Amino acid sequence: MRNHTLRPLVPFTLFVASAIGLSFVGAVDMNLLVAIGIVAILIGALLAENAEEYWSTIFEFFGSRTAVTATLLWLIVGIYGAILKEGHIVEGLVWAAHELNIGAAAFTVVVFLFSSLFAISTGSGFGTISAMSITLFPAGILLGGNPALLGGAILSGAALGDSIAPISDTAVIAASTQAYQNREMVADIGGTVRNRLLFVGIAMVVTLILFTGLGILESGGSASGVTHHDNVLQPHGLAMLLPTLLVVLLSFHRINIFISLFAGILSATFIGWAFHLFDISLLLQIEQGKVSGAVVDAIAGMSNICILLMVVVSLSGIIIRSGCMDNIIGKLNTRIIHSKRSAELTIFSLVSLAGILIAAVNTIANICIAPFVNSIGQQHGLHPYRRTTLLATIICTFPFILPYGGCVLLLQKGVEASACGANIQVSDVFLTALYPWVLFVVMLIACLTGYKRTIP
Repeated sequence: MRNHTLRPLVPFTLFVASAIGLSFVGAVDMNLLVAIGIVAILIGALLAENAEEYWSTIFEFFGSRTAVTATLLWLIVGIYGAILKEGHIVEGLVWAAHELNIGAAAFTVVVFLFSSLFAISTGSGFGTISAMSITLFPAGILLGGNPALLGGAILSGAALGDSIAPISDTAVIAASTQAYQNREMVADIGGTVRNRLLFVGIAMVVTLILFTGLGILESGGSASGVTHHDNVLQPHGLAMLLPTLLVVLLSFHRINIFISLFAGILSATFIGWAFHLFDISLLLQIEQGKVSGAVVDAIAGMSNICILLMVVVSLSGIIIRSGCMDNIIGKLNTRIIHSKRSAELTIFSLVSLAGILIAAVNTIANICIAPFVNSIGQQHGLHPYRRTTLLATIICTFPFILPYGGCVLLLQKGVEASACGANIQVSDVFLTALYPWVLFVVMLIACLTGYKRTIP
C-alpha cells in the first residue's frame, strides 16, 4: 500500500485537527472523538487508490496487538479502580491527615503526597483531581492554606501518579505502542515503570522541597488539624493501599501485568469485604433482570476510550502502510535527526507539542503521537523502555498546567463544587503545579546528557 502522495495523511490529520479544536473550546468528548475518527476512516476510503488494501490495513491495525493489549488492560484497570473507590480510599487519606494534626505549612506537602498516592492507586489523574478538589482542598483552606498552592499540589500529585502508576492510561499506551525492532513484542509495563522510576523520583524529591519551602513562606495561619467530620473519615479506607502495593511489587518483579492486576482485584475485594468497606452488591448486582454496580459502570466508562484507541491505531496504520510515516521520519532524519541525542530531542519536542495542542485529555495526545515516537526510536536504535519513558513522562507535563487543559478546568469545577469559600482561576495554578515543570526540566536534561540512554 505504498503511496507517495499526501492523501493517506488526510484521515489522521482530520482527526488530530478536530481533537485540537475541541481541546481549545473545552468540548472534548470521547464519543464525539470516536465518531470523528470513524468519519475520518470513511473519508480515507474515498481517497484510497486501492479500497480493498485500505480496508485490509484498517482491520489489521484495529485488531493489532497494540490496540488489543491496551483495550484489555483498560477494561481490567477500570474494574480495579472501581473497587478501590468503593473502598473509601479517599476518606482514608482524609482521616490520616486529621490524625496527623497537620498545620497549614505542611499541609500543601501532604496534599501533594496523598494526591500522588491516590493517583498511583487508581491510575487516574482525572479521578484524583475530582476526589482531592472536594476533600483535601477544602481542608487546606480551613487551615489557612494558599488556594493556588493547594490546587498546584493536587495537579502535581495527579501528574506524578499518571506518569509512574503501572495501571494508568499513560503507562498502558506508552508501553503497548513502543515495539522492539527485530521481534514481535512491545515493551512490558513493569520494565518501563522501573526504567523511569529514577527520573520520576528525582522530580518528586525536588517538588517536595519546593512545596515545603513555599508552604512555609505562604503559611499565614496557626490553625492545626483537619476539621473532623465523621461522615468523611474512614480510617479503614487506608487498607485499600495494600492492593496497590501488591500490584506495583508484582509488576516490578516482571510478573505479567494482567496477573498483577487480577491479584489486585482479588485482594481489594477481600479487604473491602473483610473491613466492611462495601457490600459486594455495590460491585455487581442483578435485580429484576437489571444489571448494575461499580464493576458494570467501570466497564461502560472504559468502552469509549477503548474504541477510540482502536480507531486511532487504525488511522496511524494507514500512515505507516502507505509509507507516509517513513517519508516524514526520513525528512526529519535528513534535516534534524543526526544522532540518538537529536532523535530524543525530536521526540521530546513532538510529545511536548502534542501535550500543548491536545491538552484537554493527555490520553488522546498520547495515542496520537505514540506511532511517531515508535518510528523515530526504532530507526535510531532507542530501546523501547527509553522511548516509553520519554513518552510517559513528557505527556504528563503541559496537560496538567495549561489553563485550557482538561485537568486544570476539572480542578476549578471541583473547587466550585466543594463550596469551601475559596475560588481558583485557571491561571492561578500555571506556575504552582510544580511537578510537571520539574519533570519537564529533568527529562530535558536526560535527553541533552543521554543519562540512562543505554539499556542492556
